[in-house]
Amino acid sequence: MNKRVLIAGFLLGVVVSFFVIPFMFKIGAKQMFFKEVTSPYSFEKTVKLIANRINAQPGWHVVNIINQEEEIVKHGGKDIGKVKIIKFCNAKLSAKMLSSDDRKFMSVKMPLSISVYELSNGKVEIGLMNGYLMARMFSGTKTGDVMENVVKDMESIMGFVHFRFSIF
Repeated sequence: MNKRVLIAGFLLGVVVSFFVIPFMFKIGAKQMFFKEVTSPYSFEKTVKLIANRINAQPGWHVVNIINQEEEIVKHGGKDIGKVKIIKFCNAKLSAKMLSSDDRKFMSVKMPLSISVYELSNGKVEIGLMNGYLMARMFSGTKTGDVMENVVKDMESIMGFVHFRFSIF
C-alpha cells in the first residue's frame, strides 16, 4: 500500500509540475512582471510630471520621450491613441551594472522606460517593469545590488501616485 501511495504522490507531483504551475504562471505573469498605475492627471501632465521627477532625482536624467502613437502612424500603422515612452538613465548606476562583461547583457533594458498611455475610456495609465521582482531574481549578486538602488529611486520618482513595487 505504501508503494502505491508513493507512486500516486510522484505522479501527482509530475502533473502539478508540468501543467498546473505553468498555467498559474501564465495567469499571473502580467501582474508579476509589469506594473500598471492609474494617474490622477491628464495624459500630458502625467508625462511632464514623470519627466520632471526623473530629472529632479539625483543622478537621473531623461534621455528621450518617444511619441509611440506618432511613430506608429508615421510608419504606416493605424492610430493607437496616446502613448509616450519615457527613456531615462542614471550614468553611475549604469556604469556599475555594465562595468563587468558578465553583466553587459543587462544593457538590453537600458535606458529604463516608463510608458504613459490613455485608455479608450479616457483613463491615463502608467506602465513599468517590476524592478522589485527583477532585483529579487538577481539577489545576492552585483546585478541585484544595482537593481535594488534603481528600485528605491523608481519608487521615489513614482511617489506622486503612492507607488511601491511588490511581487504581485
